[in-house]
Amino acid sequence: MEDNRNNWIVSYPDDGNSVCYDLEDASFWYQHRNECLVAAMKADGFPAEFYDIGGGNGITALAMQQAGYDVTLIEPYLTGVRNARKRGIVKTVHSTLEDYVSMGYEPVPAAGFFDVMEHIENDKEFLRKINQLLVPDGRIMLTVPAFNSLWSENDVQLGHFRRYTLADLTQLLSETGFEVKYKTYFFSLVWLPMWVTRVLVEKFGIKKKNTPQKKKNEHMAGRPRTARLLRSLLHWEINAIRRRVSIPLGTSCLIIAQKTREM
Repeated sequence: MEDNRNNWIVSYPDDGNSVCYDLEDASFWYQHRNECLVAAMKADGFPAEFYDIGGGNGITALAMQQAGYDVTLIEPYLTGVRNARKRGIVKTVHSTLEDYVSMGYEPVPAAGFFDVMEHIENDKEFLRKINQLLVPDGRIMLTVPAFNSLWSENDVQLGHFRRYTLADLTQLLSETGFEVKYKTYFFSLVWLPMWVTRVLVEKFGIKKKNTPQKKKNEHMAGRPRTARLLRSLLHWEINAIRRRVSIPLGTSCLIIAQKTREM
């Protein structure tokens, strides 16, 4: 598939995968998110065969692959596919979700899309495509940014269309043939710092360009001790997710749902 974005439905910076690839391995954010996702998969008893939709450079697919899951990464950006292969992702497909579904492959038992849906203007149509991808009773897991109260110029620059609440997602999934089995917020300790550094400063007319260096600083990619400290402070969330406890606040939403009807 050619990297022709004219027919894509995804809003994402052209250099997004390249910028992220340089910081993902050292990022407290990616590492904590991956640990939460693997904990959620194991707690829910996800099947071994799993499809990572829009999986970028394969940082999450790698964590799942290392945890014993048979992961196939589906990614529209060729840069992402190549980076994922460098990381050792065994199964990669260079395709958009729309093209992949239209090819008529056998339905899959489980899929995930992590910080993908906020980049898609018609999220309901995207979920219908996900529904079509799955076998009856197939399962999905997803993450998205949480709370419109955290909306800032950073979201605009990243190509986000919206942020979500768990209630928003529950309703949207119900409308597209899914039943939510578990839902929680996470990155709870990041909520206030994010509001102060992104939302509050903008109230004073200060808007910061989302440069690669800014992203590196926010992910603590160049500060390993601080990154380890943050992961340590957030570790309780992993244990809560293992016990399927719902965390009431955070900068991200995590949902597990099951397909209940065809769309």
